[in-house]
Amino acid sequence: MSYAKLGLNGLTVPAKIQYTRRLAAALTGNPNFPTPMPTIRALTEGAGTLEANYNDAQAARLASKAHTTQLDEQSATVDLLLAQLASFVDSASRGDATKIASAGFEVRATSTPIGALPAPTDVQVAPSKHAGTADVRWKSARGAKAFAIERAVDGPAMNWSVIGSSTKKEAALNSMVSGTKYWFRVAAIGAAGQSAWSDPVPLFAP
Repeated sequence: MSYAKLGLNGLTVPAKIQYTRRLAAALTGNPNFPTPMPTIRALTEGAGTLEANYNDAQAARLASKAHTTQLDEQSATVDLLLAQLASFVDSASRGDATKIASAGFEVRATSTPIGALPAPTDVQVAPSKHAGTADVRWKSARGAKAFAIERAVDGPAMNWSVIGSSTKKEAALNSMVSGTKYWFRVAAIGAAGQSAWSDPVPLFAP
């Protein structure tokens, strides 16, 4: 005795929709199964509803990804603003702990002044395993509180924009268009303010 092979294991939702519609088409007007159960209408409507749900879910995923990217970028922007503010307060207060505290910051343990920071060196950008993302790392002198990262699309006029910040000597980058050539540069932020920008480094987004 033979049995029908259901064959659902491993099917993606789009494949399942096509499979259901193929079966409904095969049963339409089939003299071997004049009154199939469930009905052809039930199969057709089920596939249609599944397709609508799938499309809604895909749209929601794309919207969520866009919102997450916006959140990450804005969080990096605020991190940079706060690092710049701390640098300004350090400079304007001239090391007066009372003034620093009045700005809302906690006062760090005293240390030997470091002075102006040199630009970060040995900037390296490498594609990560996900499309449109990359990892960047660099070297910097002692005394940097944070680092600002800028990116520009390759072209005659490089329009630089801040895309992230980090308190470490590395960062993950995203929201890039695969195949597009970008340039990246990094600046250190310390008690004496922001350093010069590093030499720009290119990367074709994965």
